Amino acid sequence: MTRNYERMGIRDLRALARSSHPEHDPEAARVFVDRVLDMEVERLTWNWHENTGFQPFSSAATAGEQPGGGTAAAEPLAIAYERGCRIHAGHEFAREWLEAARLRPRARLAVLIRAAKLYPMPTQQKAPWAKPYDFIAQHLPIYSRMLQMGSLATMGAIASVVIEEDPTGKKRRKANPDPSAPIFKNGQALKDAAKPARVALLMLAQL
Repeated sequence: MTRNYERMGIRDLRALARSSHPEHDPEAARVFVDRVLDMEVERLTWNWHENTGFQPFSSAATAGEQPGGGTAAAEPLAIAYERGCRIHAGHEFAREWLEAARLRPRARLAVLIRAAKLYPMPTQQKAPWAKPYDFIAQHLPIYSRMLQMGSLATMGAIASVVIEEDPTGKKRRKANPDPSAPIFKNGQALKDAAKPARVALLMLAQL
C-alpha cells in the first residue's frame, strides 16, 4: 500500500527518509525536508506576527484580571488555548533538526524565503510573501527580521573606508578593499542560493 507521506508524523517520516531504513524511499526525504522548512517558517512567522513579548493585560484592569475587568486570570495556557495551540512539539523537532544542519546564514535565509513563498499562510501573513523575489531581495532586512535572522542586508564590511597604519605608524584613511555587497543582488540570485541549500538538506536527511 502506498504511504501518504504528507499525513505521516514528522518523526516517522524522518526515519523513512534515512537511506539505512529498510523501507527507505527518496520521496520520504523530499517530503521530510519540505515539511521541516514549512514548519520552521510557520513557527518563525507566527511568533513574529504575534509580537513576542506582548502580554494582553490592560493597565486599567485590576491585578490578575483580563483587559476590561473580570476575574479570569490571563494565564499562558488559556492564551495558548485561545490561539489554537499553533506551535507544538513537531515545530521544535523541525527547529532542532534544521539547526543541526548548520547551513550558512545566506543559504538558510534563501531556503526559508523559498519555503515561505511556496506554502500557504493565514491571510494576515500572506501579503508580504506574495511579493516577487526581486522585491524581497531589495527589501531583505524586512524579510530577514520576519524570519528572526536580524536585519541581514550585506555581506562583508559595511564601511566604504578603513583606517590603516602606514610604515611610519601614521594612521591614514583608505578605500575599503573589500566593500560590502548585497547578500542577494536580485531575485534570481536568491532563488539560485536556495537550490543548493535544499539539496544539501535532502542529502543530510538521508544520513
